[in-house]
Amino acid sequence: MKPSKRWLYAVAGLAAVFIAAASVAQAIRQGSWAPITSMAWLPAVVVAVWPGSGRRCRSRRRTPVH
Repeated sequence: MKPSKRWLYAVAGLAAVFIAAASVAQAIRQGSWAPITSMAWLPAVVVAVWPGSGRRCRSRRRTPVH
């Protein structure tokens, strides 16, 4: 992986952690679960776009299908 791409993924990961921490802090201040439930989509997006996540799901057939 190129250093520029690695840097981009590092920044995106840090942004995701920051958003999650800010949501937890907001939930504690409000005494409500609403901020956490409103950002519940974030882990799914991070897993979907993480490098190599799609390649693990798809298997290649080595023999032709007849």
